[in-house]
Amino acid sequence: MKLQQLKYLIAIADNNLSITSAAQKIFTSQPGISKQLRLLEDELQTKIFERNGKQLVGITQVGKEILARARKVMQEINNIKRLSSEISQQDSGCFSIGTTQTQAQYVLPRTFSTFHKEYPGLKIDLHQGTTEQIIEQLNKQEIDFVIASGNVELGPDIVQIPCYQWDRTLLFPQDHALGDLRKISLEDLVQYPLVTYNFSDKASSSLLRACKEQKLEPNIVFTARDADIIKTYVRKGFGVGIIASMAYDNEHDKDLISYSTREMLPKCTTWLAFNKNLFLKQYMKDFIELFAPHISQQELIRYLYSEHTSSSELLNRIKANDSKGIEFRRVVSA
Repeated sequence: MKLQQLKYLIAIADNNLSITSAAQKIFTSQPGISKQLRLLEDELQTKIFERNGKQLVGITQVGKEILARARKVMQEINNIKRLSSEISQQDSGCFSIGTTQTQAQYVLPRTFSTFHKEYPGLKIDLHQGTTEQIIEQLNKQEIDFVIASGNVELGPDIVQIPCYQWDRTLLFPQDHALGDLRKISLEDLVQYPLVTYNFSDKASSSLLRACKEQKLEPNIVFTARDADIIKTYVRKGFGVGIIASMAYDNEHDKDLISYSTREMLPKCTTWLAFNKNLFLKQYMKDFIELFAPHISQQELIRYLYSEHTSSSELLNRIKANDSKGIEFRRVVSA
């Protein structure tokens, strides 16, 4: 068995089982990949892929297990390379992070500003997408870190660290009927069409769960991943907007009325995630400490070995020390 064969195997899986696309992706020939795949299956005496004639149409059950282990092997190879690079180049290279529009535009600039001063020679490669898209990139080991929000199961090989909590904000025009109310309830809100984030219309959404608990049915008429797009359609009269509190700008959005959902909806949690098998370079550890200062180096080691404080415990610490009137804050240790 050769490392090259495992590389080809992963490339095929990551390119919709197309050997042609895999060959183009890793700059090699299609016949070469086909030959190495046959040799690998012959050596293992098992079929990794399901076939329809010469076309690959699926991955066998044992093939899925082989593929998962191949990814771990290649991850360790990369870790060895990173270790060598760590010694010779402490503050250079490329640091890839997948995140959502809200984090990229409203949260990370402050963090990156400080981080860049510490590592001016390090290239930061920011990948924007939906939570599902960037998690897929993480699982394929195309990026180092993911920073996102929401209730998502990431699997046993992914380390997930809660970083901070935030409330949502309602937005509506100055002449909207909700502006006449001194206090807005969830029951008041669902009387109107809603414009909000893509994930808010999914079953796992805390908005839908909150409505279900009160036997209410929200009317979500428009969804987008970008808070500025949501604001645009609120201004166009599509409905009441629901955005992350940090996406509201007192100056630029002063034509809209804002109202905190603090007493109406549960807080959202932003988390940072990475592959458990990833070799953490020093700049990665420093970034975690900067973005999630409640996580000590010792606590980080416990996360890597699944001996960390549970997410629920960390979030309970926040609730016990709830800051008055602060909607956007770091998770802090007790």
